[in-house]
Amino acid sequence: MEPQLPGLRGLGIDAVAGGGDGVPTAFVVVLVLTALLGVAVVVGGLRMALRARSRSREALRLRTDGVSTTGTVVDNRITSHREHRMTFSPVVRFAVDGRDVTVVGDQVWNRSFVTGRSAQVVYDPAAPDRAHVRAEGGSFLGRGFSGVVLAVFGLVFLAAVAVMGGFVASVF
Repeated sequence: MEPQLPGLRGLGIDAVAGGGDGVPTAFVVVLVLTALLGVAVVVGGLRMALRARSRSREALRLRTDGVSTTGTVVDNRITSHREHRMTFSPVVRFAVDGRDVTVVGDQVWNRSFVTGRSAQVVYDPAAPDRAHVRAEGGSFLGRGFSGVVLAVFGLVFLAAVAVMGGFVASVF
């Protein structure tokens, strides 16, 4: 006989003790682990959106207080992801007071940025390596939008877990 967890009213599962009635432990464990996965997706999406918001605020500050110039894409920073997928960020070089400064842009794209192409750069005159780069190509939606979509997906996932919990409770 499979172990049973009686009296799980706090989880929205109304199981009755005794007589073999109750929700099997395996179902409760699966529901709790699935809910934790949903919470992790929501938290990850919110963190991604908040980081993007911080980068956006820094870019806005640089647009008002920084110096604008044109740089050149000299390379790509390649980030490898699961399932053999890669994303690219532009590596841009620009000149400040006769010296070259190289920065990696925040843009991410599924194709490499074309080397030799121009890129708009706004940098902090006190610290030129703090720069915002806008190279041709790249995602126009950005990571903030992706984070919000991920968080919404996590919330929908949690709602589905709640519905499954109610279904399990009605069956047992």
